[in-house]
Amino acid sequence: MYRIAIFLFVLFLSGCSGVPDCRNVSSIIQLDNEIITNLAGELQREHMAGTFDGLVLVAEGNTVLFKSTYGCADREGSEKNSVAAISDMGSIAKTFTAAAVLQLAQNERLQLSDTIGDFYPTAPDEVKLITIMQLLGHSSGLDNFHNDSDFELMDKAQAESRILAMPLIAKPDEKIAYSNAGYTLLAAIVEKVSGQSFQDYVHDNLLVPLNLNNTGFYQDQRISVHNMARGYGGDDQGSTTFEKGLTWALVGAGGMVTSIDDLAIWSAALKNGTIFSAGSSNPVFTEANERWLLGSLAQVEINGEPIIQMGGSTDYGYTALIQFVPNRDLLIVLLLNAHDSKYKNATHHRLSRNHILPILIGEGVELPNNSMQPTADAPAD
Repeated sequence: MYRIAIFLFVLFLSGCSGVPDCRNVSSIIQLDNEIITNLAGELQREHMAGTFDGLVLVAEGNTVLFKSTYGCADREGSEKNSVAAISDMGSIAKTFTAAAVLQLAQNERLQLSDTIGDFYPTAPDEVKLITIMQLLGHSSGLDNFHNDSDFELMDKAQAESRILAMPLIAKPDEKIAYSNAGYTLLAAIVEKVSGQSFQDYVHDNLLVPLNLNNTGFYQDQRISVHNMARGYGGDDQGSTTFEKGLTWALVGAGGMVTSIDDLAIWSAALKNGTIFSAGSSNPVFTEANERWLLGSLAQVEINGEPIIQMGGSTDYGYTALIQFVPNRDLLIVLLLNAHDSKYKNATHHRLSRNHILPILIGEGVELPNNSMQPTADAPAD
């Protein structure tokens, strides 16, 4: 009778979750260290409670300390998440846009002091004054959105027209205000300067040199749709953003997918400047202003610790985060495809702030410290 009761209880829990076989953890790499063991336990508890599905990676310098998969890439098919899973990176795509602009600047094909007026002579006078640097640092005065949804049908000409016609919410450099529209305009400028489509420029100059074979844009035929993780927790449960297609409602500001290993490689490339010519400086970590770096990375402070980060989320259950802890040479990468009501579409930030960073940088933590370049303190995003 006791065994039957346990069986019925487990069956009840499975039926309530609606996702049988999707509460599972697979540790790929786990350093034999008390701190990492504590981290693994904490993340397993949060996953089993339903907080998130996806992948988590922690590295120190060039060494991966922890990499683990959680839950399912496809709940209906009970397909577990694996290192092959490809997921939406949200606004982390802006780091690719910024890198493309910074490459063109280093190759002297544009300057960060160039203005919108240099590329769009018929733009309104107050908009003409906005510089490339101000667009990169979200201090252009442009409002956040030029679109009604991420998947609104819109070509480049329509996007440019809408963005240039937007009333400014502040004079250039007067206020720091996050602008997706500003990054879409940067993507259009990349096309003007390079003579390539934005997607082709990113593919040829950023993805191929780094062998990021699992990174690309929505509906990119080079990406395996069979490895696409489905999104849970937002709108249109169990679908993918990848299948919805990419228009100029989102180009430059989002619309990209990646794998956990590719995202870790990309993060290291941003840090080390390997996307730029050998011997040249790395402008990615140069300040655009007190909040933003030129590489579309935010400067924040968490529990007194300087952090450099970029996060992304969609309305379809996907959230993602890259975080550098400069004084400890740590990298944290989250690529998640599901959340529940606990943190919703802020799951990437809250999972790190509430459950990962307190363990990795808490009092008494002693991981080897090789240190990368420090950054100034800044408000949280």
